[in-house]
Amino acid sequence: MAKRFECPRCGSGVRPSDTQCFRCGELLLEDTPSPKAPEQTLPAPEIKPGREEHITGGSLKHVGTAKPHSTGIKQAPPVTRAMVETLRPEKEKILERKEREIEDREKAVVESVEQLEEDTRALEEALKRFEQEDALVRDREQALKDREAALESMAARMEEALGHLGEKSPVAGQLAEDAQRLKQISAEYSERITEERRIQKKAMDREIEERMERLRTLQGLINAASAIPLEQEERERGLAVEELLRREQEPKFDAEAVNKVLEEVTQEVAAEEAAPHKLDFEIISTHDSRLDQILGGGIPGGHVIIINGGPGTMKSTLTYYIMHNATTKAGKKGMYFSLEQKRDSIIRQMELMGLARAPAEERMMVVDMVDLRKAMKDEKGDWRQIMMRYVKNVHEQMPFDLFVLDSLDSFKGIAQFDFTRQHMMELFDWFKSLNITVLVITEKPLAVLECSKQGETYLADGVIELLMKEFDDAKVHRWLRCLKMRGMQNDPRFYAFYHTGQEFKFSLPLVDSSH
Repeated sequence: MAKRFECPRCGSGVRPSDTQCFRCGELLLEDTPSPKAPEQTLPAPEIKPGREEHITGGSLKHVGTAKPHSTGIKQAPPVTRAMVETLRPEKEKILERKEREIEDREKAVVESVEQLEEDTRALEEALKRFEQEDALVRDREQALKDREAALESMAARMEEALGHLGEKSPVAGQLAEDAQRLKQISAEYSERITEERRIQKKAMDREIEERMERLRTLQGLINAASAIPLEQEERERGLAVEELLRREQEPKFDAEAVNKVLEEVTQEVAAEEAAPHKLDFEIISTHDSRLDQILGGGIPGGHVIIINGGPGTMKSTLTYYIMHNATTKAGKKGMYFSLEQKRDSIIRQMELMGLARAPAEERMMVVDMVDLRKAMKDEKGDWRQIMMRYVKNVHEQMPFDLFVLDSLDSFKGIAQFDFTRQHMMELFDWFKSLNITVLVITEKPLAVLECSKQGETYLADGVIELLMKEFDDAKVHRWLRCLKMRGMQNDPRFYAFYHTGQEFKFSLPLVDSSH
């Protein structure tokens, strides 16, 4: 029989009165005693008050009214079969719940692996098609070379015949014209085959690169998700994440250190006032002269800019337009990270707006989290940490200059706790620690953001607002204004804008903005 002070299964310490292990759920059962013959109970001797009786063979003396002897130790009730039957359903429920959790995790991993295998098969098929096309092109090229050799042989024979006929012969002139025409046809055919091969190779290379980028994205997200340790139920019922963050962020006041920092800041301010003013950050141009003028010259490098607007205000198109111009016209590198819309849908939509994917595919990554969220929706962990870890890993391997988060509302929604102003400040500081310029898309009205407890508009370095206004003539105009841009002389007035199908056009509105 196992000790009642130690679990026979996991060895955890238990109390004498426990009937089940608090850690592994093992039922603590005592050995069932073998049945014995019922013992006859002898009647106790009658003791009358005021009378003493001596019991033969012992030293116990009853004087007056007898009182039971108490040892002060309360015996634990024995575990009966009824108690076991009562606890059995609870244990079965715990086991069933754990079994369901394991099955859900296995299902999520299997779905992710199946998606990865499907993309790998698609890549293999693309490679096979490329090999087939390449073999066909090589065959056609060889046929062209053979034909070109035959033409050259014919031209040589024609020149030899011309030598025998003489230059003034009409037959010689006709043969010379035919030879020249044959050479021209051969050259045109060779150029056409070369151009066709180049186009096919470029298309296949682009398809393979798109597939490889998709595989790298999925693999990176899966690796980031699998690196998160599964939290135990006991830990979840313990200290909350909020409490841990609060303890870590408790200020530790040091008067000497504060005074030292104040002296350093005073010296830096005095030095800056004495030195001529110059910008200590890069200005990233939007490559739209009017938009740069509104922003005060462009977007300061390393800043976090909020682009706010309701549905239909073209906030996603504007941010993609800025990043596309920076990558194709200034050689910058960027990542557009969408938490709701799929990558293929974004690329297709932007190509319809005149922002072709081909010129920017080598310097601009478009990433979505839709497929991974569906495949691993039952996994435990903070999706906010998954995304941040993935972005950091990609930045370390392939550094980029610009980052678009579409959108902040979706990002706060995937976090497993209520966002506070401190969390928002930590997120913006984390972006700045990567030394990148960040464009954050938000969807709530500006009035709501200004009253938000997270304080996005106050913590951000710049705020661009997009509006849709309807006037008396039933016309709807899109307006833009730059509320603030730290370090820049921005124009805070409203500007009307529209998209031509290839680019944006901005101008001062011809209507009263108060309406």
